[in-house]
Amino acid sequence: MHRRTFLSITALSFLLASACKKEARCKTCGMRIDPKSAWLAELVTSDGAVVSFDTPQCALRAWRSNAVAATSLRVHEYYDRAMRDAGTLRFVIGSDVKGPMGPDLVPVDPSRVSKFMQDHAGRRVLDLEEISLSELGNLE
Repeated sequence: MHRRTFLSITALSFLLASACKKEARCKTCGMRIDPKSAWLAELVTSDGAVVSFDTPQCALRAWRSNAVAATSLRVHEYYDRAMRDAGTLRFVIGSDVKGPMGPDLVPVDPSRVSKFMQDHAGRRVLDLEEISLSELGNLE
């Protein structure tokens, strides 16, 4: 009887521990990060560590406010969904494409910006260097 009780308690403990597994959370807004999301963004630090965020906007807020000392930003390009260096892309503001938390910066390959603007009524297109904290505060 004691062995059965011990095994039951062990099994229950294992189930509880696996159910309480910590989920990755965005360092800016606290939202759960879905590793398969097309909106996933990553800041890479000088030592090669990767800090994940739920959207490009959250990653840029952390980077521009120096909350994360990063050397680069990687985001998913809108059309091919491939993770790319953000410096090679353009960011569209004010389109009808919304992120998980509403208005966001949509990363688009420069060769496809015209098509995106035509299809999704974007308001402005910015290079990575042009995105400041005040620009992020005006997203709507």
